[in-house]
Amino acid sequence: MKIGKLLLVVILVCAGGIFVSAPHPSSAQKQTNEQIARGRKLFTSYCASCHGVDASGTGPVAPSLKKPPPNLTKIELKNGKFPAEETRKKIAGDGEVPVHGKKDMPVWGLIFSPADISNLVKFLESIQKPFQIQSAE
Repeated sequence: MKIGKLLLVVILVCAGGIFVSAPHPSSAQKQTNEQIARGRKLFTSYCASCHGVDASGTGPVAPSLKKPPPNLTKIELKNGKFPAEETRKKIAGDGEVPVHGKKDMPVWGLIFSPADISNLVKFLESIQKPFQIQSAE
């Protein structure tokens, strides 16, 4: 009888663990998801005309620019890891970006708040495409 009760307790504990341990996003993950969503809205409103809705550099304005906009989904691939601080500087106008103008004429740093820029960086980090080996079919 004791073994039966023990087995029943083990089954109930394990079953309860299944329901209790269902993954819930942490507050940090929720905050990151909110930042990504805000960044996506900003990107769509302000950046997609040049970089494209898919951030591939093929927006409707791209052909008229002196230098084609980069594919923003491959920043990590190009650098080995996502350069968040460098990306922040480029968006803010802290670094020279030929398409946006000279260092003394930042475009987005005057328009976006530091929080907006952080959200854009989080969004860009979220859309990075990993290296993919092409199959020879």
